[in-house]
Amino acid sequence: MKIDQCPVCQSLEYSDYQIKNHLVKCTKCGMVWDGEPPTDTTAIYQENYYNNEFSKGGYANYFEGMQVNSLTFKYRLLSAMQKLGFTGKLLDVGCALGDCLLQAEKLGWESVTGLEVSHYAVEFAQKRGLNVYQGDLFQHNFPPASFDVIMMQDMIEHTVNPLAHLQEAYQLLKPGGWVFVTTPNITGIWGRILGPFWYHYKPGEHLTYFSTKTMQLALEKTGFSNISAKPTKNSMSLQYIFDRLQYYQPTLFGFLLKLVKVLRLNNLVFSLRIGELEAWGQKL
Repeated sequence: MKIDQCPVCQSLEYSDYQIKNHLVKCTKCGMVWDGEPPTDTTAIYQENYYNNEFSKGGYANYFEGMQVNSLTFKYRLLSAMQKLGFTGKLLDVGCALGDCLLQAEKLGWESVTGLEVSHYAVEFAQKRGLNVYQGDLFQHNFPPASFDVIMMQDMIEHTVNPLAHLQEAYQLLKPGGWVFVTTPNITGIWGRILGPFWYHYKPGEHLTYFSTKTMQLALEKTGFSNISAKPTKNSMSLQYIFDRLQYYQPTLFGFLLKLVKVLRLNNLVFSLRIGELEAWGQKL
């Protein structure tokens, strides 16, 4: 499969961005995307995606990070509650194993629903008693105007047609509802410092790369108002940080990873900017 049109502004004018990773960049709006994505973009999301030995791609061990991830989700849900003014009906698209949904239940949301393409993740979440369906924003039985908030966390970069997903989210929101998106920020400080070695360049997995500018444009083009897009923070344990840094220096950070486990510092948590952005858009 070859994609010659910008996923955001639909321009046909682009230039090579990273030939090795098949990335191209729109010369009109600055959007970056994988010009030769896999035919089946969901095939990789099996059990080993959530628990593997890869230094880059998927999750080294999603289960070890669940507690820390929940801190990030709690902060985001509280922000959504503040935007909305009440706890309404929530849809988490790309909900993985359901940690954000669990936090939403604890915070008293009226109803909590998840969509996830991974059969393994759906089964896991359902065993936790969560209301999760297998599918995406094009494969569901929800009527229009069903939700007050739709969250798309670290999900939109895995799609080849992000505008279509945002359009579907718009249709599913009630008037006054909000969409919340997080995704790697290609023009953020870490993307600029690390260049082609940036951690978020993941061939075959990350297919579209946004900046705050192109994310704002995408939300505008799909009908949203009161848009904001800015760098965001994530709660991260020391263990997770060193595990991911092994990609750059396996020996050094492999040693430090073992050391923090011996010293029982592995669950020490920091709130860091790791090169992602968050964006909000409201359906009026």
